[in-house]
Amino acid sequence: MELTPQRARDIAGLIDLEIPDADLANVALRLSALLSAMESIESELGAEMDRTEPVPPVFPREPGQ
Repeated sequence: MELTPQRARDIAGLIDLEIPDADLANVALRLSALLSAMESIESELGAEMDRTEPVPPVFPREPGQ
């Protein structure tokens, strides 16, 4: 899966994570590689993935942090 830098920024924004412009291309490249690896793992494990508990959610930051 290949992400554009803007799409990587949009995804990070879902959890209020700001990526500095200087790091954005590198983050997009690494996130693309990670998502591609996850697609491969999911295709190999298939239904086994549905029987495994997901990673706990990211909790929102407390006000003032």
